[in-house]
Amino acid sequence: MSLTKENIQFIDTYLKNSDIMFTDVRTEMVDHVATAVLEKIEEENLTFYDAFKAYMVVHKKDLLKYNKQFKKTTDKIVLKSLFKKFIAPLNIGVMVVSFFILIQFFPLGDKKFVKFIPFGFLIIALLVYYIVVLKKRKQRFSGIERAGLILTLIFQLYNAFQHPFFNEKSVITNDYYFSLFFALLLGLSTAFIAVILDLHKKYTNHYAIA
Repeated sequence: MSLTKENIQFIDTYLKNSDIMFTDVRTEMVDHVATAVLEKIEEENLTFYDAFKAYMVVHKKDLLKYNKQFKKTTDKIVLKSLFKKFIAPLNIGVMVVSFFILIQFFPLGDKKFVKFIPFGFLIIALLVYYIVVLKKRKQRFSGIERAGLILTLIFQLYNAFQHPFFNEKSVITNDYYFSLFFALLLGLSTAFIAVILDLHKKYTNHYAIA
């Protein structure tokens, strides 16, 4: 005996209506709940709806707790991936080269437009993120959204600290400090783009993207 497609869809819809919004989390839960409900049907000779209701009365709080814990675990995975991309040899090489090029050819005092470029790095990273999200308008995935949250927080911190449009003068006026800031933000933005694209590929390979 096995559950019907309608039964599986019922479980999925119920979990979605219970604020378990991420497709990857919900898919894992659907498999777990379906197996438990099927066992209950066979052991206690219940209908699907009676078995499902009895299971959720006991286990719904645990599922919601797991959903919250999954978000924390995902944050750790995303941050670990981001760190690996950030310290990748190629990314470090790009940061070092950009630092020395900026110091050598674009002194901050003579090239005020340079302060707008780090802002552009974050904008590009955010654009890549939103393009990836728009490809999956009907589905939400934990890794991509948590990466977007972290990126947005960094963007807001940058706005408060060094936003070129709202700060008449750069907060960082020393050429070496600004060049270091420039290079690090370039490397961070590149790492974010790499992580977001990797996550998109991972989810595309494992789930039907709607």
